[in-house]
Amino acid sequence: MQSALPVRTISPAITLQCDETSSFNRHLLSLVKHWDKGGNVKIVCVSEAPQETPSQSMKAQLCVFDHRGGCWYGAEAVPIIFKNLPFGKLAAAMYILPGTMWFTKQIYALNKAPSLNRHNRWH
Repeated sequence: MQSALPVRTISPAITLQCDETSSFNRHLLSLVKHWDKGGNVKIVCVSEAPQETPSQSMKAQLCVFDHRGGCWYGAEAVPIIFKNLPFGKLAAAMYILPGTMWFTKQIYALNKAPSLNRHNRWH
């Protein structure tokens, strides 16, 4: 027997597009996947993205689009993502505190720095 309640399809509020090989993005993606029970965030990994992406330089970045056409890149996207997660409005509100966005940008910038490994050493 089928349910008498209508099935409601809700489109995601934002689309999160990023390179999943970046450690910052991987940690953020795991947080989003864990907390986004309502399907408010559509995740598109760059390796899965269609060729008509806004920018190919975005591969090392994080990008968020909303349904109104707004677009945020890098660390600027983090509070927008938080705002769309359950209880995320509390985390997004932390960004009104001085230094919070600066700290996020510093961590994001560290992620984009060249890595030192045995194949790529500084001389």
